[in-house]
Amino acid sequence: MSEPVAVLPHIEHVLDAARIAPSHDNMQPWRFVVEGETVSFLVDHERDRSPANAGGRMASNAVGASLECALLRAGRNGSAVRFLPPRANALVTISIAPPKRLVEADKALVRRSTNRKLYDGRPLDDATFAWLQQATPPLDGTRTLWFGRERVRSLGPVVEEGEALFFGDTRSREAALRAVRFDVRDNEEVAQGLSLGCLELSASERMTLDALRRTPQDRLVAMGAMGKMGAHARRLVESASGVCVVVTRGSEPSADVAVGRCMQRAWLALTRRGLVAQPMNAIPALETMLELDGRAGVQNEQSERAAAVVAAFRAAFPSVEKGSRVALLMRVGNAPPPTALVRRLPLVDSVAAPPVPGEPAP
Repeated sequence: MSEPVAVLPHIEHVLDAARIAPSHDNMQPWRFVVEGETVSFLVDHERDRSPANAGGRMASNAVGASLECALLRAGRNGSAVRFLPPRANALVTISIAPPKRLVEADKALVRRSTNRKLYDGRPLDDATFAWLQQATPPLDGTRTLWFGRERVRSLGPVVEEGEALFFGDTRSREAALRAVRFDVRDNEEVAQGLSLGCLELSASERMTLDALRRTPQDRLVAMGAMGKMGAHARRLVESASGVCVVVTRGSEPSADVAVGRCMQRAWLALTRRGLVAQPMNAIPALETMLELDGRAGVQNEQSERAAAVVAAFRAAFPSVEKGSRVALLMRVGNAPPPTALVRRLPLVDSVAAPPVPGEPAP
């Protein structure tokens, strides 16, 4: 067993904010390599091997969100931050100077959470949309777009089809179910993965979820299980007050880091405004899978259906530029607090020392 890494107090304080960032299924696929005042942000590929994370994009999004949390806390404390050339295998490397002050943690950073309840559908006023747009400027070619209730209605059927298609893929379904902690009490605050309680499912929806992990594919199709998951996603979307879409033209990891930073900025802006949010991952995941299948020359019935879903989404959102990639989709609105929350792994589990020369990087 390796010795704990020695971390300077102000670096630990910043990384304690980085570790509470959101990530796909709460897998926390980041690794912080610390050397004095220098921190490198890496993807920990072992933590999220799901097909939804195809190409490592969702993991890189999570690293970007984690970086945004770190920059926010360092800025509040008056620490000077410099971006350095990334170290080996790192997406980003920064140096963080000692703080000029220690202030109370950003309340939005601490309060932000995923809310999977049905929302109340209240439209957002023009002033709120203007404020959200101002709070989320473009970053490194990545743009954050905001849409109201009029787009929510057209999005529902598209999300329904996308979610059903996603759960119809055996590998995607099994990976999603592995993230659910069936081994703990419903409302237990798990440190990794998702508890049943935080999924906010009805009794019948829980029965469908249980069937998905116990029933052969042909029987699932016969009982319409995938359609039920799609219908659930549609109800969630159609209860929203609006939609946040993050688009980028890049396909390199640095673009996915920028997507994660924009996601976190949008989520924190919503939290400061008293609003809640939930990423809807099926359509961005399908778009990524289509891109990767296209590079590999793969074409089958699944890819044709996925292409139809993506085309329907773009038809419903014509302001999403051609040639850009839909990297993130979040429903937003008003809802009571979540029934259950999740925690994060201790910081020590995500911190590593720089590799010894001649040894592989973490």
